[in-house]
Amino acid sequence: MRINLRNIAVLLLVYCLSAMSSYATKLPPYVLSTIKSELPKASIRFDGLVTLPDGTIYLPVLPSNPPKKYVGKIVSTYPSNKKLSQLPEVVLFDSNFAFLKVIKTSNGKITVTDTKNIPFVVKTGLFPQDMLVPPGLVVPEDMKIMMGDLVVSVKNSRVDDIFREHSLINKSDVKVENKIKPVSCLLNKTFLVTALDSKIVNVIPSDTTVPKYTFRMENLPKFVEPFGNDRYLLVAAAGKTYVEVADIEQEVIAKKIDLSYQPSEVVFNKDKTRAYIAVLDDQSIFVLDTKNMTLLEKIKVKGYPKNISLNDDSSAMVYSDRNTGDIYTLALDGTYLNKYVYNASNIAKLALRGDNVFILSRTENELQVVDNELQDIIYNQPLAKKPVDMLVLNGKIYVLCASNELDVFNLSDYSIAAKVIIPGGGFSKKLIKVQDADYLLITNLLQKKYFVFDMKNNSIINSVSLPVVMSDFQLLNRRVK
Repeated sequence: MRINLRNIAVLLLVYCLSAMSSYATKLPPYVLSTIKSELPKASIRFDGLVTLPDGTIYLPVLPSNPPKKYVGKIVSTYPSNKKLSQLPEVVLFDSNFAFLKVIKTSNGKITVTDTKNIPFVVKTGLFPQDMLVPPGLVVPEDMKIMMGDLVVSVKNSRVDDIFREHSLINKSDVKVENKIKPVSCLLNKTFLVTALDSKIVNVIPSDTTVPKYTFRMENLPKFVEPFGNDRYLLVAAAGKTYVEVADIEQEVIAKKIDLSYQPSEVVFNKDKTRAYIAVLDDQSIFVLDTKNMTLLEKIKVKGYPKNISLNDDSSAMVYSDRNTGDIYTLALDGTYLNKYVYNASNIAKLALRGDNVFILSRTENELQVVDNELQDIIYNQPLAKKPVDMLVLNGKIYVLCASNELDVFNLSDYSIAAKVIIPGGGFSKKLIKVQDADYLLITNLLQKKYFVFDMKNNSIINSVSLPVVMSDFQLLNRRVK
């Protein structure tokens, strides 16, 4: 599926939309059943907005006075006698729940059907108050009561014309778009590339080296993380006390979630239904339900968490205290047992597997394995200079060193499986696992390159130069238009 991030850029430029309410809208079971039957490819956002792969959008209207008895069937449509699968402009259930289809007029206005086609009982209903409607939506005057406290962007609002390109590249330096043929595992994907000391995020399709779009955050990005089958981005900027959820398909900031503290890091559980967010100035971890986009709880912990990482089944977390270097584990089974493990300085990365914590020590240039119960090192392995990143995958430990070496160890006995020298100079920075493929991407900060690493053969099979510095690098499993 191809997507357009241009209006995501618009809203990240604005970055000051009013906060959405903290609850999520649940569509009634009979509505969900009808959608599943009639529109099996439909996607239902956490605020109740329904979208189809062809771009069709339905706005839910909640009944103000539902009847005492109903069976949950469709009783009328406009045009009349249409099934939901035929995409009518108005759909009314016997419960007075309704859908309004978003349409575009001949002059490009985004609206709904003419008011004369909408039953009066629908006009007495209410749009979900946590819903973000498509930017530029215009509703008929006699439907204003349906908006409640919902803020609606009108056609002349600044959302429509605030977009500007903010590329780090001199356009005069780019004569033609540099098309490339990506390796098969990167077909139809997109890179989100953050540069050093810049508010700009570059959006680069995998078949080119030139950013398709750029978007500017309000401040230096702390993180820009895809989730929800890459439909959403969870974003945070330095100095801000909230995270925002960007809906890529609808090209809007769909929600703002205030934490009251500055978010610094985030990790997701395996299926990305939970996000665990560390903050800078409080001894706590926030838990976000990414299906409903609601905060579940705030976990008080020992120390100020940094280098947060989850174990394989997301039943526990490991982190270090940014002030002391103390390392703790945190049970995520509801008991939230918080246990001291070890103290280390200048930690680059942590991983938790079984009863062991794996530490990348920048000071010692080594991989240290600590037994949680003994609270001591049971194994250490010298590394190349400046270890910066680590992944534990498929029975292997992959350690990337800034001195351009990738070390591969067997998890069973910590024996060395491979030492791979990354060609060229520069400063190796990050490892990224390619989804559903036995490949890693390796970024080089100063060379402005990414390398494709074959995990089966322990070899680098490709490298691509980009015109931007890659401080952070995220992989979207979709392609921009």
